[in-house]
Amino acid sequence: MSTESWAVAAPQNIDVEGAREVRIRLVEGRAETVADPDASAVRVEILEVGSRPLQVVRDAGGTVRIGYDGTRLQGWVDRLRGLGQDAERAVVRVVVPPSVRVDVGTVGAVADVTGTAGARIRTVTGAVRASGTSGSLSLRTVSGDVAASGHAGDLSVSVASGALAVEGALGRVTVSTVSGPVAITARGTSPLVDVRSVSGPVEVRLDAGVPVNLRVRGVSGQAILDGAALASTGRALAVDHADAPVEGRSPAFVSAMVTTGTVTVTRT
Repeated sequence: MSTESWAVAAPQNIDVEGAREVRIRLVEGRAETVADPDASAVRVEILEVGSRPLQVVRDAGGTVRIGYDGTRLQGWVDRLRGLGQDAERAVVRVVVPPSVRVDVGTVGAVADVTGTAGARIRTVTGAVRASGTSGSLSLRTVSGDVAASGHAGDLSVSVASGALAVEGALGRVTVSTVSGPVAITARGTSPLVDVRSVSGPVEVRLDAGVPVNLRVRGVSGQAILDGAALASTGRALAVDHADAPVEGRSPAFVSAMVTTGTVTVTRT
């Protein structure tokens, strides 16, 4: 497979055959990726583009790269100074077959992924949204809200500052956050949840009747299970709770390490 490349200076659509992975790198704007079970090729829809042409490259290995040339020294200097962002603003929508891996990285652009089977999304200040995804999903942002709805599978999230809300048929869930509320809702599964938070409330919602093994450690705060506060075993927050086994039901394991905050587990 030979390498193909396009320099896009105005809105246009590009169809790319033989793609195995899509990597999007934007500064400002929006990056939207949608998985279509009827798609046989990757379709790149460039809806808006700044004064600098957007680069689209499909390499010999089947990776499609969409973004601006990040190897120019002046380009990186401009970004560090907060300059030139309007020139590198783009709105991109990419339609992929479900088997194509997705990797999105932005500075301030919003990242939105729908229906993909496995994805990695990273932003600096942009919001991150995922819906109807499956498999292993990784979400990272420094400052921005993160939302994942209808996810089926494992989930890893890291947020420095911003609200986090995830929901779906969740498996292993790993969350790291500095400040901001955390809301995790698992439906139809007994997940393994591990949360590390400096400040902000942590709420885990599970199906009714799911037995819970709960471990909470912190400097201050409290742990609440189904509306009742659990007693701490020391001056600092230290709670260990394990429900009796329930025949036919796998337990949910919830572990939380907080500096200060309330950890709430609710079954409905």
